[in-house]
Amino acid sequence: MEKLTKVSWRITTGNQWWSGTDTAVILEIYRDSTRLLRANLEPGRTSRLNRGENATYFWVFTNPDGLGTSVSGTVVPYYIEFPNGIRGHLKVKLIATGDDAWEKVSINSTVFTGDLKGVPGTIDSTYWDEQQQDFLFNQDVVLSTDTSEGNPTWTLLY
Repeated sequence: MEKLTKVSWRITTGNQWWSGTDTAVILEIYRDSTRLLRANLEPGRTSRLNRGENATYFWVFTNPDGLGTSVSGTVVPYYIEFPNGIRGHLKVKLIATGDDAWEKVSINSTVFTGDLKGVPGTIDSTYWDEQQQDFLFNQDVVLSTDTSEGNPTWTLLY
């Protein structure tokens, strides 16, 4: 069992004159075939990536009720359970919303998981033990709703 708290993506665009984008990109996160969320990759009024740029985007899972959890004074981040682990079960789909081509040369993604652990030698002291797993997607992909320029979606399989 792995408890997913956050996912980050370091995206690098190509150097071709058309490699930047003015088109917003949607991301969907899945556990196997269950969609966990759909959101904009670039939050709010964030400027779009130009050619030869890189930027890091991330998603932190939050409790839809807005409530937090604490165990013995330790804050426990909200998480999504992956009973069979992250590898082979986490998918992230990037979806182009327009026909302005966007070349992604690579995406370095970090997945953050963790678990509540007891402090040895104490009765009720705990801490959140966070781990990171890094994934590299270095396939050169062009996203666009214009299929003569690229693909409308790209799915990252972790």
